[in-house]
Amino acid sequence: MIHLKLVTLSGVKFDGDVHEVVLPTMTGQIGVLTDHMPLISAATAGIISIRKNPKDTDYQMEHFATFGGVIEVASNNIRVIVDEADNSSDINEAEAKKALDLALKMKSESKDEISLENAQKLVDRNSIRLQVAQLKRRSRS
Repeated sequence: MIHLKLVTLSGVKFDGDVHEVVLPTMTGQIGVLTDHMPLISAATAGIISIRKNPKDTDYQMEHFATFGGVIEVASNNIRVIVDEADNSSDINEAEAKKALDLALKMKSESKDEISLENAQKLVDRNSIRLQVAQLKRRSRS
C-alpha cells in the first residue's frame, strides 16, 4: 500500500492508504503503485483517480477534478498539493454541464486575447468537472 495525501487551499481532501493513484502530469497520466521511484512533478489540470484496494474495479475508483499543482512521490508516500480538487461526490453533473455551456459561449464571444484566455480556462475547468461527474454516474450504473 501507499499513502496518499491530497491537499488544497481549503484543506485536506484525501488522506489515506491506497493501492494505486493515477495522476495528470505535463507528460501525460502516470500511475503510482507501491515502491514507485521517487518523483517530483507538476500536476496539470485533469483527473486524479484513486484505487483504494487491489481488487477494486475501475468503476469503484474515487475521482477528483484538479487544476494543477505539485506531485511528490517518495518512500511509498504521495503528496499532491493543488489549489483546488473537487471530489466526484461534490459535483452535480447538470450544473457542470450548464457551466461548461456558459464557458463555451463566453469563449465564442471573446473579443480580445485576455477574455479568450480566461474563457478557455473556464472551459477546461468545467470540462474536467463534467468528466468527473460522468465517471461518478457510470460507477453507479
